[in-house]
Amino acid sequence: MKMKNRAHNAATYNFQAGESILIDANVWLYLAPPAAQPSPRWASAYSGTFARLLRAKARPLVDCLILSEYLNRYVRIEYDGSWKGGYPRFKDFRQSADGAGVLRAAVAEVEQILKAASARDTPLPNMDLPSVLAVVQNGTIDFNDGLLIENCRINGGKLLTNDGDMTIGGIDVLTANSALLRNCP
Repeated sequence: MKMKNRAHNAATYNFQAGESILIDANVWLYLAPPAAQPSPRWASAYSGTFARLLRAKARPLVDCLILSEYLNRYVRIEYDGSWKGGYPRFKDFRQSADGAGVLRAAVAEVEQILKAASARDTPLPNMDLPSVLAVVQNGTIDFNDGLLIENCRINGGKLLTNDGDMTIGGIDVLTANSALLRNCP
């Protein structure tokens, strides 16, 4: 887990048929953003990348951590952007009729993600948890990112992400994030 990742420019990457590409939650949030989120500046870069990935017949993947992060962040963006004034507590919003509408929209987006990508989880016993926990403990990455790196490492996939912290793990990452490209040549 100590090796640097190899970053490739997502805008120019040459996808191959059958190539496994795990798509991070931040990219899904650019591809299928909540209504309260202004059009993110990364949306066009990643929508073009996703279109090229599909044309090349590469294999988009998603796992349960990514779906969890996407769904939770989607609802939180909606809450912070449109509902916080009416519901000072997030849980009250989530359990309200207004929250139910946002949750329906979020779940509908997750269902579309599941139609566009194949599910690929890696069983926890197959992962190098001591390595993941070591980098989590020293503050290098968070636990979920460590598990995503392990998913790619074990299954031979690449990670499509905009996360500038995704610098270690010894995997190939595809990104439009110039800092990540600079930090992982």
